[in-house]
Amino acid sequence: MQIKVYRGTHQIGGCVTEIKTDVARIIIDMGEELSSTNRKIQMLEIEGVTSGTPNCNAVLITHYHGDHVGMFENVLPNIPIYMGKVAKQIYGVVQGILKNKLNKGNPEKVDLFKEFTVGKPLYFGNIKVTPYMVDHSAFDAYMLLIEADGKRILHTGDFRMHGARGGKMPNVFEKYCKNIDVLITEGTMLSRAGEEVITERELGAQANNILRENKYVFALCSSTNIDTIAGFYNTAIKNKKPFIVCEEDFQHEILKIVTQNTVSPFYDFGRQKIYSYGRNLHDLMNERGFFFLGRTNYTTQKAIEAFPNSLLIYSMWNGYLDKTHPAFDEYKYNFINSALNRGFKIVYLHTSGHASVDEIKRVCEITNAKTIIPIHSECPEKFTDMGIKGYVKVMNDGETFII
Repeated sequence: MQIKVYRGTHQIGGCVTEIKTDVARIIIDMGEELSSTNRKIQMLEIEGVTSGTPNCNAVLITHYHGDHVGMFENVLPNIPIYMGKVAKQIYGVVQGILKNKLNKGNPEKVDLFKEFTVGKPLYFGNIKVTPYMVDHSAFDAYMLLIEADGKRILHTGDFRMHGARGGKMPNVFEKYCKNIDVLITEGTMLSRAGEEVITERELGAQANNILRENKYVFALCSSTNIDTIAGFYNTAIKNKKPFIVCEEDFQHEILKIVTQNTVSPFYDFGRQKIYSYGRNLHDLMNERGFFFLGRTNYTTQKAIEAFPNSLLIYSMWNGYLDKTHPAFDEYKYNFINSALNRGFKIVYLHTSGHASVDEIKRVCEITNAKTIIPIHSECPEKFTDMGIKGYVKVMNDGETFII
């Protein structure tokens, strides 16, 4: 059995990994590179997958973030693409918005994705793939257990253990993913060791204190970071504050999909009305206060102008605001400065969607992996300093590892 990482051995995002036997070939993730000020995004060409004659049994997507699925349109026709059921629905909404607003999405192709189910094996030739749900900032994210030729490979996708479902993760690894021959694991946080990692529960508790002490609260947060949004929503209910979103159809539809596909009260977004922002809400907002779930767009900007001297929670990765970082986002930076100029207090309240160094080490120990291949990391070499029992194989893009 062969493992080939086409991209992602020394960078965060843009991951594409191949598992191949004598009779079958699968691709895990078809990610687009993250934008960067010092690197031009490269379109990846893979013979038999994105070019030439189709020669691939399936492409399996671990979750809906663009750096794992953004190149899906490049996959040749007749090669099936698999994704989790709920993730597919959410990503279809995202693609629909891109098509309607920017004329660049392809919701029709997403609608053709096949779906996989937790714990239900898929068979591609002599390759068996079993998906297991993981805790991540993307809802309905998966790791994949691949078995073939008497070997067991575990591809973690992006994961963590400090989200709303993080407490269950050690038991999942322990029950289903022991005695792994090769562990292909993300290592995002190895280059972000200085970042504080708090639990989503702790984040919600801090948000609760903020709402209790401030009448008008805005938050900038990814529209698909469901755990954090759920924490904010539950906090708004607890403080009897209207919960307001800046994009009516888009955000409402995503939260509706989540609500319809869970039995957990934490993710039930139907317990209190969610308002769509408009000037018609100003009397209500003035009287009762509010929690405004915003984005760096025109609608949120107009709301900020209408309620100066409020508080703004920045709940996104702080690297976007760092002028020295390759991922610096000038638009977000200017948006924050605009709020500051209107008398806003800015509070940073965010936690990573990725595993901490200790969480990665714990997975290596639970799985008892003989070989560890780091991906989705800017410094995979640091795996060798973690005291892991298994052999750490630091690969380069395009390199093949045979087991």
